[in-house]
Amino acid sequence: MKKQKQLCRLLTFALAVMTLSGPALADSVGGAAVHTSDSGLNLRAEATTLSTALTTIPNGTFLLVEDCLDGWYQVSYDGQSGYVSADYADFAETLEGEYSFAAKTLGTDINLRAGAGTEFDVLRRLAESGSALTVRGVSGAWLQVQDDQGNVGYVRSDLVQYRAEAAAAEAVVETSQAALSTGEQLAESARQYIGCRYIWGGMSPDKGFDCSGLANYVYSLYGYSLHRVAQDMYNNDGVAVSWNDKQPGDLLFFGYGPGSVTHVGIYVGEGQMVHASTSSTGVILTDVSSSNYYNRMYVGAKRIVS
Repeated sequence: MKKQKQLCRLLTFALAVMTLSGPALADSVGGAAVHTSDSGLNLRAEATTLSTALTTIPNGTFLLVEDCLDGWYQVSYDGQSGYVSADYADFAETLEGEYSFAAKTLGTDINLRAGAGTEFDVLRRLAESGSALTVRGVSGAWLQVQDDQGNVGYVRSDLVQYRAEAAAAEAVVETSQAALSTGEQLAESARQYIGCRYIWGGMSPDKGFDCSGLANYVYSLYGYSLHRVAQDMYNNDGVAVSWNDKQPGDLLFFGYGPGSVTHVGIYVGEGQMVHASTSSTGVILTDVSSSNYYNRMYVGAKRIVS
């Protein structure tokens, strides 16, 4: 038991260090199996026996551990987050079992991987936000899950919803998203790919994007099909709009004139566009309105979304 507590604290510290050095990677640090009498183990609101018991967890239940405190584990059980005594739960960084909750993705294009790490192959891309998952295990910052097609793999625990408060937060996001126009939703989707690498001919987050490949990919998420290259998009897709009338989701074209279009970006509002720029920068956010280069090379804008 003492070794289990020490291991949990070490893992928590390691994840805290990663958070300080970059984006937060996880909501979990491992799993724990309840071992107690037939009466079960109390899930408490705070890490003290004086705190309110939220519910009783049956013996043998598998829990997702989110944090390790002095003598307590912060866990997720049946959609609730609370605390259990470490004296009655066996912790392990990697633990498979029948967990008490399902999960679903919190964004689009979540990678389902063959193992618990980004070095493992992608088995499938979960394209839709809200894709249903069954939790089968935990490995540190990763959940072992089964998707709706029966594939078993791993996803990062911070990319899925498995807690009641996460559900409430997602409801707010969905309500806000529903209030956006299609063009605004499309612009928000484009922002998700900032940081992806640039590769000539690329049309996916896995391989990378070129400028027209990024536009094609983002628009395809909303059921739109565009021509493959920027010149053909400018010639054939959508309707022309003026600079002053442009809206989030419109395409901005650049080059040496209407017959020599060389670049395209997705306008996201406030004078900015998301675009796959160069191999050294990848997909970036650029303030077009203040850029001498893009003002000089600007050819026109097209609206795809009616």
